[in-house]
Amino acid sequence: MHATPTQLKMIVESAFAARFLIADDRILYVNRATEDMFGYSAGELVGHTVDMLLPDDVRIRHPGLREEYYKAPRRILLGVDRDVRARKKSGVEFPIHLGLAPIHEDGRLYVAVTVFDISHHKEIERQLVERAEELQLANERLARFAYIASHDLQEPLRKIATFADIVTASIAKGDLVEAAHAGEVARASALRARQLVDGLLAFSRQVSTPPRLETLDIRREIEAVVSDFSELIRQTQAQIAVAVPPGVLIEADKPQFERCLSSLLSNAIKYRKPGHTPNIRFFLRREPELALSVADDGIGFEPKYAEAIFEPLRRLHSFTQYPGAGVGLALCKSTCERHGWRIEADSQLGAGATFTMTIPCGETPKANPLKASA
Repeated sequence: MHATPTQLKMIVESAFAARFLIADDRILYVNRATEDMFGYSAGELVGHTVDMLLPDDVRIRHPGLREEYYKAPRRILLGVDRDVRARKKSGVEFPIHLGLAPIHEDGRLYVAVTVFDISHHKEIERQLVERAEELQLANERLARFAYIASHDLQEPLRKIATFADIVTASIAKGDLVEAAHAGEVARASALRARQLVDGLLAFSRQVSTPPRLETLDIRREIEAVVSDFSELIRQTQAQIAVAVPPGVLIEADKPQFERCLSSLLSNAIKYRKPGHTPNIRFFLRREPELALSVADDGIGFEPKYAEAIFEPLRRLHSFTQYPGAGVGLALCKSTCERHGWRIEADSQLGAGATFTMTIPCGETPKANPLKASA
């Protein structure tokens, strides 16, 4: 390529990407896009080496990088098959693709350097990987849940078939009392099967639906859920204390967050000690992370089950003792994971239980272009 210094300068300045020209290992010209990208003025860059635009670790790891290039100058694009980073004036590092093109003019070697900020592309790539991992995890959970559900459905379906035969036989011999009893057992088993199916549908919908975020006041959401349970609270004479100040805000999916609070409150009431008025407390801890806890003084459970109780359809007690589909805590865990939170259980048998949702301070789920609203 043959060009005058003026033409070379025009080539640099007319580029939309960040571009600058190097000769004798010094920056000669930079365009406006370079100033915008790196935060330096042209006056701060011209006359200096490109070292000021590179992170310290790059210079340490590749001390002879420029010398190697000048031995055999050629058109190359760096950053496609390995990470290349640059550094702004502010010290912030960012990923780039770096294009180098030698220009020989009047016996002098110039190098045109073009820099592409690929931060946005890297973020999209990260989100794609994250989404793929989420889908894999969701599929694994659904597969486990479907297996457990099909296994648990066998018992109520077997009862329905057995007692339907008993109904038929009882009617044939005129024993209406036995027929009525068998019909009630079959009906109860059918309701149990329906609960399991409803639980399966609720769980499958939630693990495959991205959260729709909005700003929520934690205390207001707790009060709304407590109000929904007012009749059950009256019947059980449960004492509810909400030690959460107003004005503590989070970004969350309102229906999912309310469903999680409902499950925790429902369990706290359900697993009360026989003949004992349940005492339930909502409280908040702000440091080092925001943590919302629901504590009760119920029957509790052995610490070894602290992880297992979050598995779908995992029950520590018989359905006769404590009815339910067995998906409430699994939905809580799913909600927390999809929001980037954690949920943990702490309990001792006979000494109540405390469930804590930990919300990293200042963090909300990152926007994901794949998560279109459904």
